[in-house]
Amino acid sequence: MNLKLFFVILLILFGSFLIGLTDDVLGKIGNIIMHILGIGCVVGGIMIARSKKGKKQSS
Repeated sequence: MNLKLFFVILLILFGSFLIGLTDDVLGKIGNIIMHILGIGCVVGGIMIARSKKGKKQSS
């Protein structure tokens, strides 16, 4: 559980960094790609945090 939380926090922080980062060398398309990757990291972190490991069936 702790490793999962650590991984989720890392993904969200890395995604936020990519969203906030702009670089003139990459150009407009490079910045758009970085924003898309950042949004993907944040959404991936949220999906991992919300996922349940094993769904138990009640009998």
